[in-house]
Amino acid sequence: MNRWERRQKQKKRWRAVAYMRRSTQGGQENSIDIQRETILSWTERNDVEIVAEYDDPGFSGLTADRPGFQALLAHVQQSNQGKEKDLDYVVCLDVSRWGRFQQTDKAGYYETLCADNGVDVVFVEDGDLRRHEYDGDDEDSSGEELMKTLGRPVKRYLAKEHSRVLSKKVLAGTKKVSWQGNRAGGPPPFGTLRMEVDSQRNEIGILKPKQHKCNPNNRVKLTPDEEGNAKIVRDIFHLFVSKKKTEKQIATILNEQNTPAPMGGKWRAMGIRHILQNEQYAGSVVYYKTRHKLGKKKTYRNPPQKWIRVPGSYKPVVEQEIFDASQEIFRLREKRMTREEILDRLRLVFEKYGMLSYALLKQLPDMPCKREIVREFGSLPEAFHALYPDVIEKVRNDVRKMIEEEANDVKEFEDFLIINQLFSVKIVPVLPFPRGYGFEWHFRIDKRIDVDITLGVPLHDCQGTKILGYFPRLGVLTSDPLDCIADSSSFKIGLYGYLDLRFISKLIHWTNSYKMETKHE
Repeated sequence: MNRWERRQKQKKRWRAVAYMRRSTQGGQENSIDIQRETILSWTERNDVEIVAEYDDPGFSGLTADRPGFQALLAHVQQSNQGKEKDLDYVVCLDVSRWGRFQQTDKAGYYETLCADNGVDVVFVEDGDLRRHEYDGDDEDSSGEELMKTLGRPVKRYLAKEHSRVLSKKVLAGTKKVSWQGNRAGGPPPFGTLRMEVDSQRNEIGILKPKQHKCNPNNRVKLTPDEEGNAKIVRDIFHLFVSKKKTEKQIATILNEQNTPAPMGGKWRAMGIRHILQNEQYAGSVVYYKTRHKLGKKKTYRNPPQKWIRVPGSYKPVVEQEIFDASQEIFRLREKRMTREEILDRLRLVFEKYGMLSYALLKQLPDMPCKREIVREFGSLPEAFHALYPDVIEKVRNDVRKMIEEEANDVKEFEDFLIINQLFSVKIVPVLPFPRGYGFEWHFRIDKRIDVDITLGVPLHDCQGTKILGYFPRLGVLTSDPLDCIADSSSFKIGLYGYLDLRFISKLIHWTNSYKMETKHE
């Protein structure tokens, strides 16, 4: 069968779907319509019927996560399920409209996905459909197939490089705009508006939300929303700097006053903190705080030294002195106290008030916050124990001597004892922690695999004058590592508590006899 006979046999009308895409970066408004006209002209020449159209106006080609593209793939996968073929081609203007994937094999993957469903992807720029009609025995088909095989990967690479180069140029342009004291883009912060200015920095007018500049060469600056929310921003800084209110307290005050929040709903402490730390309210351009890799959704935060900062670029919402005062509060708050500084402050509070609590510390000036205490000690009761290291060490040595009197072999390893080389015990003296009108004894159960028993030793007072009992706990049988025994914990005391060391003694005597038996054997 020669080529003319084959063409006569294939005289049927081909069925295809069309795909168009306009880029988000610099895509002209009529791009989709131009692509459609070009594709329709091509289909008329090649006797192809377009049965469906899919488009993605304003979607980046860096990813396949485009609604039109996904709908196209779904159509292809559902086609050709019957006896007769109902779809032959996907028609696209060129490789770049199909996608500018940064992994060039992805473009080929989606073309192969279509081919596996009996649908070829053809690009108008490759020429008329006759290129795809040749069989392997045609004398010209090998050359055409070679050009297709080698050409498309090159075009995919060029499409990828176009996006990469364009991205670098756009970033360089926005950085330049920012260094010149202009806003590079995005919605304005709460309490500010976008002001369009000309090349001479003359104000043209306020831009409404999503409104574009009237001239591409004009620039955008921020200006306080004096008739709107600028006063709310100033009130927040006043409450924080002058009234010494916390973010949570400020949010409560604003919610009680029914003050509208930026995104609706209720004010939150995190939103207040975001406003207080935003340099743009002091009139500074701040840009390039984050970055993301081309084609990736994950956003990375740049270190502050890489940020673009241009003070004095905008009319400020709050004075620079007020903003600096707010940042000083954050700096002092975030200043990390040393272990000794924390203990010195806790000791002063306990000596004065006879108690310790997070609520009390919060009301006193220059005190460590809960986060610092937990980070350094694990909990406030454990920090309290660190105030009396000599007492803790003395009681631990006393209990160790009692164990050594019973056992044949006691060795100290790290911070626990290995008894008769068969089991291990960690001795934890526990001071009475004042809570309300009573006391509590807190100790942490050691969950390490090398520690078999954590032996809690509650004391009568902070001088260690009397041991109240013993609480042996197995780490493998406890879920909460921080155990608490209170005056009212009669059930727990009866279940776990011993007045003496007989629980340990029985284990020691059993291991003593076991060691003797194994020695004789």
